[in-house]
Amino acid sequence: MSAHHAFVNGRRADLDWIRVIAFGLLILFHTALVYAPYDWHIQSEHRFGWMPEALLLTGPWRLTLLFLVSGAALRFMTARRTPRQVAKARFERLGPPLLMGVVLLVSLQSWIEALDNGWWNQGYLPWLAKEFGPGLFNGVPVNHLWFVFYIGAYSLVAVLLMRREGLIPWMEEKLASLIGGWRVLVIPAAYLVLIRITLFPVFGITNGLFWDPYNHLLSLGAFLFGFLLARRESVWADLERYRWVSLGAAVVLLPLMMLQWSHPGGGAFLGVPKHFVQGLDQWAVITAILGFGSRHLRKADGPLLRYLTDAVFPCYLAHQTILVVAVWLIRPAELSALPEALILIAVTFGGSFLVYEIVRRIPAMRPWWGLKPVARDPRPYDRRRVLLKLGVAAPLLTLVTFVAAVAAYPGFDHATQYLSELGGATARLPEIFNIGVFFAGVMAGLTGLGFALALTALARAWITAALTAGAFILAGVGLAGSTFYPWPDERHMIISLALGIQIAPLLLLWGLRERRDLPRLKIFLAVVFVAMAILTLFTKHLVMPGTVNDANVGWWERAYAVVLIGWAGVAALILERRLRHEANASLTRA
Repeated sequence: MSAHHAFVNGRRADLDWIRVIAFGLLILFHTALVYAPYDWHIQSEHRFGWMPEALLLTGPWRLTLLFLVSGAALRFMTARRTPRQVAKARFERLGPPLLMGVVLLVSLQSWIEALDNGWWNQGYLPWLAKEFGPGLFNGVPVNHLWFVFYIGAYSLVAVLLMRREGLIPWMEEKLASLIGGWRVLVIPAAYLVLIRITLFPVFGITNGLFWDPYNHLLSLGAFLFGFLLARRESVWADLERYRWVSLGAAVVLLPLMMLQWSHPGGGAFLGVPKHFVQGLDQWAVITAILGFGSRHLRKADGPLLRYLTDAVFPCYLAHQTILVVAVWLIRPAELSALPEALILIAVTFGGSFLVYEIVRRIPAMRPWWGLKPVARDPRPYDRRRVLLKLGVAAPLLTLVTFVAAVAAYPGFDHATQYLSELGGATARLPEIFNIGVFFAGVMAGLTGLGFALALTALARAWITAALTAGAFILAGVGLAGSTFYPWPDERHMIISLALGIQIAPLLLLWGLRERRDLPRLKIFLAVVFVAMAILTLFTKHLVMPGTVNDANVGWWERAYAVVLIGWAGVAALILERRLRHEANASLTRA
């Protein structure tokens, strides 16, 4: 692949693979910090003294490599764009995720951390008021989003360089000449060793944008290295030529570096030998990865890579919040270390991809998660289908909320306790249940609008559509409103408005009565209505009094909730598919 070809396409498969894998390793690295003898945000009861040495497997080079790859990606993005256009594109891509991440994702992490350390004993909403009220004077934590701040700042540096005509080609030529041949292994390594020995002992790494001298010389240096040399095929040829030398050096340096960290005398001579070895290892691993990647992955493109490349930024935004919440919920179970770690890894990866799968399907949410807007031709029923997709997601959100709230309520008795108690005074973290139910209520109201619009599109049933929307909106008000008055507050019973959704299956049946192409949906709606009617008769003691009693009322309530909430998701899915079919047929006819 020529430099011109890579530049025009605006991407390189090998760099995309490196970026994806490096971010995957970052999730494993953060999971390892849960068990390290360091002061991380929240940690397991299990700690391992050997973890600092294990973290050296990726710690010295992973972020530096990511900055380098990010610089190269920006260079490809600048093709046929002015500095102003590049700055605008960077702001649109990074600005909304930073705002959303700080307000929602990081604030949840910091709240849990404050609870865990005993700094705070109130709920999440009061914590938000503190953080973004008086707490603003002390700054707002950004946690893992510091990387995004730095990428934004470094992109601005690159834009400023672009404004000086001819400067970037001159810098590119000088740098490529300086590190040509075997010097690509030596000169950058010497730079990393020099700043490590002279600056790191004094300044360390603060991850604070306005005072982080060592980190800026390290990370901005890597970013500009990638930005300036991304299109220099001679440099990539040298990296490929010396890839085995780099790998051999990395294999030798890693155990030596681990020994220096673990041995009491590793910090002798002001730590110079240790910093020397770490700087060499850092560059040896990076050049080995770049060399082997360029050699073997340049043409390794395909649907999987494109999917992962699109997913990596949303997964990065979500992963640490998911991990912190998972540790907080799982730790009380007192599992042994291995099963606990495997669960944390699975939940963090799975939860991150679940977030991506949800947000990529909702156009309004895509920019807030760093995803490009989807350019598509207007299609009939698009807005209706989005609302129905919310109807599919609402029961899933409710299920996740229930599982998380139960995990945070040790000793919760499914047989005797009501669901509302998960958000009541006896729950350890009632916010989990109340926040989840609040959003489920909002989504229920919007789902009602989706059902109403679907009825008007498919059957022109205007009155039935209005009644269906009203039933769902009342249910949404009941669900959302009840979270402001947690159990056992009498006002919590506003949740009874949600029971009006029982009539919605009949309304849908009536509205779709003329449609002959939805027989299975009609049968499903009829069965759901009968099931809810039977459950109502039993739970209200109208038949067989005593069948439902204090010893089993919880299970009856669970069954009722599954039918009451779950049916709407199934009906929304079927109607969304029908609208999609109608839309495609309409476009075909046109």
